[in-house]
Amino acid sequence: MKRTPEPELMQSPSQVRAYADADFSRSDSMVVKSLEKYLTKIGRTLNNNDLIFDIGCGPGNIAERIAENWPFVKVVGIDGSKGMLHEAEKKLSNNLTKNLTYELIEINSLATGEIDFPLKADVLVSNSALHHFHDPSRFWGALKKLGKTKCIHIHRDLIRPPSLEKAFDIKEKHLLNSPEILKKDFYASLKASFTVNEVTQQILDAGLSQLEVFQIDELYFEIIGCI
Repeated sequence: MKRTPEPELMQSPSQVRAYADADFSRSDSMVVKSLEKYLTKIGRTLNNNDLIFDIGCGPGNIAERIAENWPFVKVVGIDGSKGMLHEAEKKLSNNLTKNLTYELIEINSLATGEIDFPLKADVLVSNSALHHFHDPSRFWGALKKLGKTKCIHIHRDLIRPPSLEKAFDIKEKHLLNSPEILKKDFYASLKASFTVNEVTQQILDAGLSQLEVFQIDELYFEIIGCI
């Protein structure tokens, strides 16, 4: 199936509301678990000098989980959608998370050098961010600018199915009882996503061969490594 890009930013109020209200706890928790597992594997312990960026953080679900799991580490959620960050920031006043902040940054502008973010991260995570980029090299270019030397990377995203029929079947299987707007967006995301082979080539082209790509299941792949 040929890739069909979707809009890079989620801006419509109905879309923002749907994502803020949805339960993505299973997928969100997997990012935290993957980071925990990788830290254990490399014998690394996070401390209060470390900084974690959640790229394309949306309404802040994963950034919150990370901040709660490592309350002594500063966490910054980064997104280009004002609506998504409005939802994320609304939740800050309702919990005890004090180590979490958000920044409105259009990632493409980082990659092109139009803007420069002065902070550099020790850990970069993202979930379903890569497929939003019309030009995926912008995503990798921004990550290189946002990470310190020996930065840990944990990135998850959808795998593009081989056909429209398979994409439809996956949508019906995994979002059977979800609101129609989420079904529509999920189907569009499946069509906009990359294959594991495509992502492997992207990483090589970006000079990031230290990162490894693993297929997790029929839905997701994971990119893990230290640069």
